[in-house]
Amino acid sequence: MSNFPETSTTLLARLAERETGIDQSAWRIFFERYQPVMVEYARMKGAGDDAEDVVQDVLSNLAKVFRAGRYVRDKGHFKNYLARMLRNEMISRFRREQVRPEGNSINLAAVEAAENKELQVEPAFAGIDSDDDEWELARHRAAVEHILSRTALSEQSRRIYRELMATGESCAEVARRLGLPPATVRQVKSRVTRMIAAFQKAM
Repeated sequence: MSNFPETSTTLLARLAERETGIDQSAWRIFFERYQPVMVEYARMKGAGDDAEDVVQDVLSNLAKVFRAGRYVRDKGHFKNYLARMLRNEMISRFRREQVRPEGNSINLAAVEAAENKELQVEPAFAGIDSDDDEWELARHRAAVEHILSRTALSEQSRRIYRELMATGESCAEVARRLGLPPATVRQVKSRVTRMIAAFQKAM
C-alpha cells in the first residue's frame, strides 16, 4: 500500500517556504495529489477535452504565484483558490479561442450554469462556495482512481470494488456472482472504503 500524502497545510507551507523557488519534492507531491482532482473538476465545469490543458496552464500559473510569494493562506480555503483559478482560465481560454471556434471545446454555457453568475474573470482570492459539491465529487473520484490504480491492492480486491461501484449491488449479490464468500466482499469493501476516505481527507 502506498503511503498517504501529508496534509494540505503542511504541503502548502513547503511550497511557499523557499524564497528562490518552489520545493521541488513538494511540487511533485502536489501535482500527484491535485492534478487528477483539478482535471475532473474542470470537466465538470465544462472544459471538456481541454480539461488537461486548462489544468496545465493553471499549475504553471500557480507555480509563479508561489515563487513570487503572492499566495496568502489567510484569505480562505486553498480548494476555493484553485477552483477560481480553474474557472478564470477556462473563461480566458474560451475568449482567446473565439477566433478559432473549430478548436474550442470549452462549453461556456456549462461554466455559466455551474456558477450561476455573469461570466467574468475574478480575483482568485474571491473564491467560490466552500460547500461546492462538484469539487468534493471530483476529490472523491480522484481518490477512488488513485486507490484502485496506484496502490498494492490485489487484482481480486480491485475487481470486487469495481463491481460494487458499477452495479450498485449488495456485498452478498456481488459475492454470489463472483463465487466468493460474502465475508470476503464485505472485508474488501470496508478496507478500500477506509483507504479512499483517508486519501481523500489528505487532498
